[in-house]
This record gives sequence, structure tokens and C-alpha cells, in this order.
Amino acid sequence: MKQDATNLQGKCAKCQEYLDVREALFVEKAGDWRQPYLDYLEHKLLPSNRNDALNVQKKSPRFFVENGLLFRRGLNQAPLRCIDGDEVTTVLNEVHAGDCGENQGGSRLFKKIL
Repeated sequence: MKQDATNLQGKCAKCQEYLDVREALFVEKAGDWRQPYLDYLEHKLLPSNRNDALNVQKKSPRFFVENGLLFRRGLNQAPLRCIDGDEVTTVLNEVHAGDCGENQGGSRLFKKIL
């Protein structure tokens, strides 16, 4: 099947054209988004980029650290654990698999995750 796809792609004139840089999208994992907040809240270290540093300082009052885990205060001041990467996938898989009950739509699913 891979060979068939390669042959077909080789015969296609449009597939032989180079992409304009503006047409190509690159996805790159930039690291854990929580780290700048953890560094600032635990050690008062700010990112070297001025805009990132201002952003962390501005948003940091909404966050707190407990046992090395980052939490955000919700609108009702309830603690919301901040997750990233594999944890997001795990939580979504558990909710969709029915561990938290049947999936009954977006708004209900959102409430279950919170």
C-alpha cells in the first residue's frame, strides 16, 4: 500500500510542486506551558522574553502551587488543576470511555471534566 501511494504521488503533477512557505504549517511542541508559572510562583524567575514575562506576571495571581502541582482559581474560586500533554489525552480518554458516566454532549462533558 505504501508503494502504491508513493507511485501515485510520483505521477501527480501537483504533488511535485514545492509548497510556498505561507502555505505550509509546522507543528512543534514548545514545551510545558505551566513551567513559566511554576518558575515564577516558586522561585520568582521570569521568562527572558519581555512579553512572556509580562504575561506571566499579569496572569500569575490566578494560579497557585500545591505539592508541586499548578492550579488555577476558577470563577467561583474552586481550584482547577492545570494539565498538559499526555494528561489531557488521559483525561479526555477516560471521560469519553465512560469512566465518568456516559458522554452526553459538549457542555455536560465540560462540566464532568471540571
